[in-house]
Amino acid sequence: MKTTTAFSEPFETFVAPARQRPAIWRLVLGVLIWFAFAAGFAVLLVAVMTFLDPGMIQREGVFNGTTPIGVISFLGVFIGAFFAVWLVARVLHKRGWRSLLGQGPILRNFLIGAGVFLGLQAFNFLVWHQFYDSQPNVPLDVFLSWLPALVVVLIFQTGAEELLCRSYMMQQLAARFRSPVVWMVIPQAFFALLHFNPATYGPLTWLILALIFVLAMMWADLVRVTGNIGASWGWHFANNLIVFGIFGSPGDVDGLALRLTPYSVVDTPVVAYVAFVATLTVTWLILRRILRP
Repeated sequence: MKTTTAFSEPFETFVAPARQRPAIWRLVLGVLIWFAFAAGFAVLLVAVMTFLDPGMIQREGVFNGTTPIGVISFLGVFIGAFFAVWLVARVLHKRGWRSLLGQGPILRNFLIGAGVFLGLQAFNFLVWHQFYDSQPNVPLDVFLSWLPALVVVLIFQTGAEELLCRSYMMQQLAARFRSPVVWMVIPQAFFALLHFNPATYGPLTWLILALIFVLAMMWADLVRVTGNIGASWGWHFANNLIVFGIFGSPGDVDGLALRLTPYSVVDTPVVAYVAFVATLTVTWLILRRILRP
C-alpha cells in the first residue's frame, strides 16, 4: 500500500495486524469491555482491602492517594485495565499481545523516551528552584522503600493507557480511516477525557485537559514515526514517576512524592505552565529526531 505523510512505513506495519478484523463495532465493544474489566478489577481490589482491614480504605486514602499505600492502590487498579487490552485484542480481533506493542527496538525506545524527558525535567527543576522553594513531603527512606512498588504499578498504569489509546484504538481506527483526524485525534481526546477531574483541577479543568491532549498528540506522533509504543510509554512512565514519586502537587495524589510544589494545581503560576509546555516540545523534537528511521 502506498504510504502518505501521516502513514509512515513503520506505522503501516504497526497498523497491519488490525486490518484483519477492523469493524468499528468490535472497537466500540472492545472499549466498553475495557471499561467493565477495569472497573471490575477496581471493585475487586477495594473488596479485598476492605475484607483484610475494614478501615484501610479511609485510613490510607485509597481514593485520593494521601498515603504511600493509597498511592500504590490508586495506581494499582490499572493492573486490570492493562490486561483488559490484551483480552480485548485476543477475543475480539484474534490478535497476539505482541501486535499491540509494535515492531522495532521497543525497550530501547522506552529507555530513550524516559531518559530524554528526565534529563530535560532535571534542568527545568534547576531553573524552577531559582524562583521557588519546594516543600518536603515523604522522608527519603520511606520513599526508597516504596520505590520498587511504585515503579511496578506505574509500568502497569502507564502501560494500560498506552496500550488502549496509543495502540489498540489508533491501530483499529487507522485500519479503517486514512485521516489522522480520526485515528490520531480521537484516541488522544479520549485519553484526555479519562483525566477529567474537576474536584482537583477546579476552574482549570479544561486547560489541564487541553495540555494533556497536546502531550498525548506528541506521544501519538512518536508512535506514528517509530511504529511502536516504546518511546511514548517511556516518556509517559517518566512523567508519572516525577508527578507521583518525586515532585508532586499538594492534594493531587501526593502521598508518595518526595517534594511538593508550594502551590496547588489550581494555583500554578502561568510561567510554570509555559516552562512545562516548552519542556514537552523540546522533548518531542529531540525524540522525533533521534528515533526517526
